[in-house]
Amino acid sequence: MAASLAHEIKQPIAAAITSANTCIRWLAHEPPNIVRARAAAGRVEKDGSRAAEIIDRIRSLYRKAPTQRELVDVNGIIYEMLTLLQGEATRRSIAMGTELSAQLPKIMADRVQLQQVFMNLLLNAIDAMEESGGDLTVKSQLEQDGQLLFSVSDAGVGLPAENLDQIFSAFFTTKPQGSGMGLAISRSIVESHGGRMWPPPMADGGDPSLHLADPSDRVIS
Repeated sequence: MAASLAHEIKQPIAAAITSANTCIRWLAHEPPNIVRARAAAGRVEKDGSRAAEIIDRIRSLYRKAPTQRELVDVNGIIYEMLTLLQGEATRRSIAMGTELSAQLPKIMADRVQLQQVFMNLLLNAIDAMEESGGDLTVKSQLEQDGQLLFSVSDAGVGLPAENLDQIFSAFFTTKPQGSGMGLAISRSIVESHGGRMWPPPMADGGDPSLHLADPSDRVIS
């Protein structure tokens, strides 16, 4: 539980710190760039609120409160996370792109939890290309059976065959500084929404694809 909490809360706090540093740099310009500093400060507030929401979600688990679900635009969540991580990707010479279907319906979901899932997948993809750089692509599509399919792909070396069955196990990681909780948490969130998650092909770079389903049986993958 401690590892899970640390992993969940670290992401928005790290993002807030990055935005705060950006704000300081714009204010240090001569003359100060107030417009960009104000935008960075707004991101700090947004990330701080997201961290607080995560804590509230965790507290609600102990109170056995119902999850806070609403109609959400998952493509919109993807764009939010890409914008949030753009600076980190640029710093590592990574180009982020999308192939998102314009026909996706909104679904009933916990917005904060889905933000955590996509942020984790995007950060994994960025980490996979830290040394080499490359292209990161997020795709979404509406399939003929009504399912929505989402995937994150990168130009990393991919996963060894012997690790495919372990990547969703708690505390298993291929990263020197990894906690081994990111994909385990992400899969539990996806499954709590009635969806599923699976790894990429053995030799391919990329992160797991995922399917989600809302209570009205509208499915996203």
